[in-house]
Amino acid sequence: MPSQNTTVKSSDGDDIPTYIATPASGTGPGVVIIPSIMGVASDIIEWADKLAAEGFVVSATDPFWRDEDAGNLEGEADARDRGFARMGRVDQDQNVTDLETLLNDLKSRPECNGKVAVMGFCFGGGYAFLGASRLGIDAGIAFHSGKISHLLEEAGNVTCPLSYHWGDEDAAAPMDEIEKVQAVFEGMSDAEITIYPGAKHGFMQPTNPPAYDAGVADKSWTRSLEILKAL
Repeated sequence: MPSQNTTVKSSDGDDIPTYIATPASGTGPGVVIIPSIMGVASDIIEWADKLAAEGFVVSATDPFWRDEDAGNLEGEADARDRGFARMGRVDQDQNVTDLETLLNDLKSRPECNGKVAVMGFCFGGGYAFLGASRLGIDAGIAFHSGKISHLLEEAGNVTCPLSYHWGDEDAAAPMDEIEKVQAVFEGMSDAEITIYPGAKHGFMQPTNPPAYDAGVADKSWTRSLEILKAL
């Protein structure tokens, strides 16, 4: 399957590193994947390749590429501490600008049918929402997203499907947080939350064995593909 590590020129002229995976033939929607604080780890590459196999053109990018400690932290002994540290330094508005650049890059590619979505894992879940509220994407999907209740004042700007997937044992987004989101999503025309009993934060990540849940991951993935294939 055609795939490559490449760069996309940012709005200020720098190079955004990204992994591009394209379908073997035909065209389909574009999907930007925003990963967890670990960066573009092996499981993110795996999900990107799976999307490409389903007919999508995918860009999986490091949201910390501007940081002093950029890159994939998978396997690093101090990965968790470094990941949280760089999350605390992130410029959200700058990341949204970079996200817009990546979305426009996908739209310009011959493999893309002009529709674009954002798929967020953990930290990336906020950008699935911001892509919908600020950038006019065609769908936003998130797995075990970090907290997004502080973004919900922008819900009135959302005009596309949103699909968020959480476990009820998610330490990063406890049930009181999820219920705040649920209350707002229920008033929206095309937004859904699926809660999986017993699932933990990171249930989509094989690189996080204590949390990974293959059954929940499969259910979440199946629903996500239904949404994306409708674009």
